[in-house]
Amino acid sequence: MIARTLSALSFFSSDYLRRTFNVDEDIVCLQPLFNLSRSSPDNKIHLSLVNVERETAGGIQFNKTSISGSYAQKGAPSWMLNLYIMFAAVFSEKQYEESLQLLSALFAFLQTNSKFTIPQSNITFNMEPVNLSFNELSNLWSINGSNYFPSVLCKVRVLDIDSEEIKQLQRVVSQKEVNT
Repeated sequence: MIARTLSALSFFSSDYLRRTFNVDEDIVCLQPLFNLSRSSPDNKIHLSLVNVERETAGGIQFNKTSISGSYAQKGAPSWMLNLYIMFAAVFSEKQYEESLQLLSALFAFLQTNSKFTIPQSNITFNMEPVNLSFNELSNLWSINGSNYFPSVLCKVRVLDIDSEEIKQLQRVVSQKEVNT
């Protein structure tokens, strides 16, 4: 589900940028930020997973659904996850201004389309930018072993992870039964 979500987000944003700037090639690619170098940038916007966090605000609810009039199935509680992702404009120094133009257009796209639905799936998510201090930003880029590139960190809110595995079948009691 994580890969499908990030692939779809990469496709949606790349499609928007291709149409906006009238280019044929993909501009956004799903690629890690690890060891990026200014000496060999690929002139693309990289979309990378930075962190996964469990959302606890909704509480924990077991999945219980009725199968028939007399039985119900019970599954493990689903996990509600938030993904922290980064869009980074990995361009050469000569194309710095172009990278900022693409990043600005990407911001406009993300601001306008903060809710996404992936076609032919039940995946829907919201997205919002995340503020980082200079120290946090420096640490994030240092962990990846890379130089800084213009970027934005976003939070993909509440992905519902549920394998829908049945853990238990229960008989539903619909009326009092008296055994004499």
